[in-house]
Formats: sequence, C-alpha cells, structure tokens
Amino acid sequence: MRKVSLLLVVSICATLIGCGKTENADAGAATAVSVEAIESVTESVSVPETDTASTSFTEALADEGTYWMSGYLRASDKDSAGEPDESGVLQAIIYEAYIEDDILTVKGVTNFRNDKAQDPVGMNDGDEAAFIITDQTVFQMVGGEDGPEDVTKEEFAQYLKDCADSGLLLDIQVNGAQVVVAQICA
Repeated sequence: MRKVSLLLVVSICATLIGCGKTENADAGAATAVSVEAIESVTESVSVPETDTASTSFTEALADEGTYWMSGYLRASDKDSAGEPDESGVLQAIIYEAYIEDDILTVKGVTNFRNDKAQDPVGMNDGDEAAFIITDQTVFQMVGGEDGPEDVTKEEFAQYLKDCADSGLLLDIQVNGAQVVVAQICA
C-alpha cells in the first residue's frame, strides 16, 4: 500500500509542477496543464487498506489485521471472475468454497474491506485462499426478516455446497489467517 500511496503522491506532484509552466513566457496567459493517467487504486490493490507492508494476497493471510473479504457464489461463472460486468465493475466471483476439517478454502476473485459497512478497497487476483476455523468462529446465514441465523460448521459446509451457484454473497471476516465470522448473505 505504501508503494501505491507513494506513486499517487509523485504523480500528483508532477501534475502540479506541470500546472505552473507556461507555453509562452512572454504572453503569460496560456498555461500548459500536464495530464497524467493515475492507476485506479481499487483495481490494483491486492490487500486490505490497513495493511501497509504486504503487496500480495498470499502475504495478507499472514497479516495480523482484521478485514472482510467477499464474493458471490457462482460456480458456473468461473471465467467471469475478475472481469468487468456491464457497468465496468470488476466481478468478485467465488467459483469454489468448501470446508474441510478446520480449513475454509475459497477459490475465485474476492473484494477486501476494512470493516463490514465499507465499500471494497481492493481485490485479489483470483488466488486460492485457505483460512483457519477456530472454536470461536461464527457461522451465519443472513437474510430474511429474522436477522442472522447462527449455524454449526457442518451446517455451513452443507450450505456452501448447496449454494455453490446461487449468486448469494459469501462474506468472511478474517483476523490474520483465522475466520472470525463466515456468512452467506441473501
């Protein structure tokens, strides 16, 4: 993230310096404006915004920070993962997710957020990620009038299988490489 921030600062400084130059010094009226494309942060960042040292999705797994990652369960849409939709927004698609023993494995392109209510601040590039399930991990089915429903790890594993191509949102709160909360949201 520091590299991206430094790149943005350097680009802005170069643009501002270009604004002060004139094409015709005698006329003093015409000003040359330097226009430079700045890479979109939301498309290039591969780890949560709070992580200032990591530069890849794999390194984020070892991070001690807490963040949310999410994607839509669409097993039959693997080729669309990470591709722009009709609106030009990159698609966060999880084409495979399962629980085996105490490991939650997610395959696909996912969004990152620093907290649940925030818009995504970055995307991974389609890697496979495995997260540790602990005795404190909370599994929930979210949607409907009654609010979140807590379920067991075994029930959640079955819901992951049953909802693999449903288009529902898989939302996971991660602390380091451990799952704090895993939700399937309608």
